[in-house]
Amino acid sequence: MKTYNGEKAIISLTSWKARINTVSKTLFSLVRRCPGFHIVLVLSEEEFPKKEKELPKSLMAFVNNNLIEILWVYKNYKSFKKVLFTMDKYRDVPVISADDGCIYTTNFAEPLYQVWLKNKKCVVTTVFWNNDAAPGCGGGSGVLYPPFCFGLLGKVCVEEHWKILNTNPNDDRFMAWLIKFARIHIIPLDPHNGIRVFVNTDSSGLSVSRAYIRGSNWKFRELIMDTIKKFKQG
Repeated sequence: MKTYNGEKAIISLTSWKARINTVSKTLFSLVRRCPGFHIVLVLSEEEFPKKEKELPKSLMAFVNNNLIEILWVYKNYKSFKKVLFTMDKYRDVPVISADDGCIYTTNFAEPLYQVWLKNKKCVVTTVFWNNDAAPGCGGGSGVLYPPFCFGLLGKVCVEEHWKILNTNPNDDRFMAWLIKFARIHIIPLDPHNGIRVFVNTDSSGLSVSRAYIRGSNWKFRELIMDTIKKFKQG
């Protein structure tokens, strides 16, 4: 499969069994619309025990032609594996989120990257929710995270609390709390630029199935604080 070759940033997304047969449509749009970015698809071995052997031919065509990288993690962390494991592997490269339920119609990654070049300690987002508790970003529309900006906090929290987190796979709100705890400034792009980032093909996603528990406070803050305390205790 493709290996990272010094690209300016990485576009990272995840998928699951209900969408694995259509994720190639998303990948095609990313390869076509976002040249110059390394694309990483994060999948769970727990969900696909035979790994590449049980992935559809349409997806493997991208792998075999060195167009994307598959990053395997063992546990099925659902949406929480979208960017954090990629950030851990590539600690010196900014990571941009994408969604497997979208067909991208523009190079959404380039404007995020260009703003980040002048604001390298900031998160840059296409969609921004100005919530007083933990301002959030729309992961599917594109969020650029500075290199390894959370350290191990996010990844370790997901690994330790995945059973609880998976009961509310609202990764956008979880990432909002990580941003808040890390005290990272968020830069939203102009919401009136008129550019449509993607076409939503969601028919089996977590929003449709109402798997999300809405609201910013849920248990995300509590779980992250628990992980921070364990870090301090050594």
